[in-house]
Amino acid sequence: MLSQQKESDSAKQSKNLVYAWDGVIIYVTQEHLNKAHAHFPALLQISCGSPFAITVDEQPRSYHEVVVMASNLPHSTDSENQPYIAILIDPDHALYAYLHPLLNGNAFCSLAASALGLFQQRFQQLMLGQLSLEQVKQLVLDILVILNPKPLASLPWDQRILHACDYIKQCVPQHIPTIAEVATQVGLSESRLMHLFSEQLGLSMRQYILWLRIRYAIKLWMQGKSLIEIAMESGFSDQAHFTRTLRRMVDFAPSMLKANTIFISDFSASK
Repeated sequence: MLSQQKESDSAKQSKNLVYAWDGVIIYVTQEHLNKAHAHFPALLQISCGSPFAITVDEQPRSYHEVVVMASNLPHSTDSENQPYIAILIDPDHALYAYLHPLLNGNAFCSLAASALGLFQQRFQQLMLGQLSLEQVKQLVLDILVILNPKPLASLPWDQRILHACDYIKQCVPQHIPTIAEVATQVGLSESRLMHLFSEQLGLSMRQYILWLRIRYAIKLWMQGKSLIEIAMESGFSDQAHFTRTLRRMVDFAPSMLKANTIFISDFSASK
C-alpha cells in the first residue's frame, strides 16, 4: 500500500495540477514557461525554488520570488525549470479585496518569499497533490491574510458594476445578455454602463463575457467533456475557435493541458 501511495505521489509530481472553484484557479507546476498574454483575473505568482522571470508589456525581463499582478496586463513568465504556483483571482471575487491594496494603483508589486516561509510544507503537499480542495481553499486564504492582514472591507468597484457582473454570470453561457438587458438590470443607460464597466474593470463587457465562457469551458473540461462538446456548450463556433481563445487569454493549448494536467475542483455536472 505504501509503495502504491509513493507511485501515486510520483505520478502527481510529474504532472501539473489545476485546482479550481468559481472565480479562482490555482495552477501548480514543476516548471512554467508561457508566451505573452493577458487575462481578466489578477495574478499571484509564487516561486517554490529560485526566482522566476517575468516580462511585462515587452519590457526587459526581471526576476522575482512573489508577484501580485493586476488584471489585463500583458505578460509572460518563465520559472526557469523551478516549481511554481500561480493563483488567478477574478477582480469581482471577494478574495480580490486582499490583492487590490497590495497593488496600490500599480501594474504589479514584487514581494520577498520570506513572507511565505511558513507555508513551505503545505506548498510541498500542494505540489504532490496531497491537499483536498477545501485545504487548498484554506491555504489560499491563509496566504492572502499573511500578505495583507487588512483587506478592503468591500471590493473597490461601483456596486452597479458588481450587480452587472452578478447578472451576467447568472446568464452565461446559456444566454448572452445584451447591453440593454444589463443596463436595465442595474439602472444605467447603455452608454454609461459601457463606460463605467470598462473604466472599473479594465475590459469591455464583451471581453468579460468571453472570459466567463472560457471559465465555463474549463469547468466542462474538468468534468471530462471532449473538446468538441466544450466548444459547443460554451458558445464557441468550433474547437479551433475555443483553442485560439484559450491560448490568447491564458496561453495554454487544450491538448497540452489534457495530457499533462490533473484537475481538482468542486464543479458539479450542472452550471
